[in-house]
Amino acid sequence: MNMVKRIMGRPRQDECSPQDNALGLMHLRRLFSELCHPPRHMTQKEQEEKLYMMLPVFNRLQVFGNAPPSTMTEKFSDLLQFTTQVSRLMVTEIRRRASNKSTAASRAIVQFLEVNQSEETSRGWMLLSTINLLASSGQKTVDCMTTMSVPSTLVKCLYLFFDLPHMTEASEAPTQQPPTQEKTPGQGHPQPELPLADRRALLQKVFVQQILVKLCTFVSPAEELAQKDDLQLLFSAITSWCPPHNLPWRRSAGEVLTTISRHGLSVNVVKYIHKECLATCVQNMQQSDDLSPLEIVEMFAGLSCFLKDSSGVSQTLLDDFRMCQGYSFLCDLMLLEQGKEDEPKDALKDLVNLVTCLCTYGVTELKPAGLTTGAPFLLPGFVLPQPT
Repeated sequence: MNMVKRIMGRPRQDECSPQDNALGLMHLRRLFSELCHPPRHMTQKEQEEKLYMMLPVFNRLQVFGNAPPSTMTEKFSDLLQFTTQVSRLMVTEIRRRASNKSTAASRAIVQFLEVNQSEETSRGWMLLSTINLLASSGQKTVDCMTTMSVPSTLVKCLYLFFDLPHMTEASEAPTQQPPTQEKTPGQGHPQPELPLADRRALLQKVFVQQILVKLCTFVSPAEELAQKDDLQLLFSAITSWCPPHNLPWRRSAGEVLTTISRHGLSVNVVKYIHKECLATCVQNMQQSDDLSPLEIVEMFAGLSCFLKDSSGVSQTLLDDFRMCQGYSFLCDLMLLEQGKEDEPKDALKDLVNLVTCLCTYGVTELKPAGLTTGAPFLLPGFVLPQPT
């Protein structure tokens, strides 16, 4: 499981020689040429099967592993066309499984994307690994993936994952077994299957940290999310209740939003968020009876980071937070939690620190007005009294 070893930080035992890489590239080019220029008409299923044949070849090539974007295009001139085909296949496969109700859809998508006993028979995992490599190949490739709706599709999946059943329940449900394949020369022995918890953690790492976050370091995915009205899902996700076993997915939504706040706040994106995103966040936190004080503080911490980053671009979102009674909600929350024990007290301390930071955000430096003489803080040697 070479890709798994690479992601988990384990050394690879089967380094390919330059000759193997050259042969692999030739094979990849030939397969893609047959896909683009078939000798006869191919059905959609046949085209998909042909593309699935190419994915292990692409992933095994070391020239794509840590190569700079320019090298990937030089080695494989059809990279952008290949990206379009792979992106279309990913979106199609996810939409096929998302047509059911949310819980069934989320389980079907996760089972498709998780790695199984063999990487090459884990079609969804191989597709995800290919998307991961392509996401590292620069602006043009990311724009191709954005055109094919990859960012918005992945965000929809992330939102669906809030409904995933507990892993014990999921393990009891019947899973689709990969088709048995004859062992071909050069193919390694079957690898022991990873425990379910490790597979889920690995999926989350690749899905969020190595794909969605990577995509959102560019502006075009954020604009596509706004255009498809899926950016709202992220704001709703970070302030919605979810079962404890799915909390990592909620934190993942926060990571994606933080990345967008640092890299993707274009004029169009700010205009979209200005409509009602912050109001949704405040409303979710106000109206949920299932959220603990620590959960609300964690949610507000993510929202505060977003407001901080946006304040360097525009005052609009800070004004929105004020207009939707965000500050009033924080005051009410702090007053309600006073006098409670242990966990709420710790949450209250963290909340006060966050509000203190929030007071310093903005594009304009605040200075005292109307006081030029006689003010205590202007006297030499003045020290601010220690608060009781």
